[in-house]
Parts: sequence; C-alpha cells; structure tokens
Amino acid sequence: MPSKSKTINPDKKTAMQTFNDAWKYLDKKKLSKEEKITLLNLVHTSYYLWQQVPECNATNTSISLWQISKAYAHIGDGTCALLFAVQNIKHSKTKKTDGFYIAYAYESAARAYWILKEKKKAEINIKYAMNAIKHTKETHLETYFKDIEELKIKINSLK
Repeated sequence: MPSKSKTINPDKKTAMQTFNDAWKYLDKKKLSKEEKITLLNLVHTSYYLWQQVPECNATNTSISLWQISKAYAHIGDGTCALLFAVQNIKHSKTKKTDGFYIAYAYESAARAYWILKEKKKAEINIKYAMNAIKHTKETHLETYFKDIEELKIKINSLK
C-alpha cells in the first residue's frame, strides 16, 4: 500500500533550509568576507526557490525580501538593503499582506537609511512601521517592538 505521507516540494524544502541557514550568519556580529558572500548566496537562493514553489504566497515573498534587505544591512550595504526594502514595501502594499509584514518592510527601509546615515528618512520609516503594525492580526509582537526600539537607538545616534 502506498504511503500517505506528504512529500515536500524539493524547491520549498531547500528554500526553507537556506532561509534558516542564513540566520547562522545574521546572528553573528562580525562576518568574514567569505561569510558575507555565503549569507548573500543563501538569502538570494531562498528567495529564488520560494518563487518556484506553486503555493508561494505574498507573505512568503515579503519575508524573503525582508531577509534579503536585512542581509545587505548586516554587511553594511545600505544601498542594496534599501533596494530590497522598497521592493518589499511595494509588494506588501500591493498584495495587501498583513500589517505585520508591511511594518517589517518599513523597518528594513529604516535600517537601510540608518546605514546610509539618512536620519530623517530612517525616522519617517519607523513612523510608517509603527502605523502599519496597528493593522496586524499577529498577537505576539514582543520581538517586533524590541527590533524597533533597538533600531531607534541606532538612528538616534546619528547626527
């Protein structure tokens, strides 16, 4: 008798694995040149593979774009971080994702502007993020508010 267990799409499995593997690098304070390259390869691979998965939805895409922006911010490339943050904002608003994902899209833009030392633009995007989070169905927001508070401290350190 054939097994009734579901087999996971190989693209989805690898997309999830590369997404999770990227956190090994995002959680490190300092990366070597090789680690930076590996991090970028992981986040771009995850995004690409998610786009190949038939059940990929607007939330999956938003999370992937957010992670790419976060990775570029982590390696100090504000320009590329902003490129993916802006793409995520457009995507999330157009596809009407939950306010949680729109808020994190704005958070990533604020982070990119912080790296670019554009304090006013970073502050504006924090305000947009705080407005967007008011429209979420998510209930566990502790990490979100912690991320925002940590980013505000960094932004306030800019002159």
